[in-house]
Amino acid sequence: MDRNDHHGHLEYDAVEFETGVPRPRQVKITVVVQYTRKTTDGDYDAGRGQKIGVITAYCHNQQGNKCPAWAKL
Repeated sequence: MDRNDHHGHLEYDAVEFETGVPRPRQVKITVVVQYTRKTTDGDYDAGRGQKIGVITAYCHNQQGNKCPAWAKL
């Protein structure tokens, strides 16, 4: 785990490499996870005994932080 606010908000960083091409590209990815039953603002509740899980994933230095098609998350 790369960042943890100690209230269930976790962020993981990774690097994705393009495969099967002579000159592979790479892109940095962040995955955001809410590992609690409820969000801090109370808008979402996964239910008793459940965790919310992955909130979003995005690619850095890409237009709109949208991952390229070759990056299969």
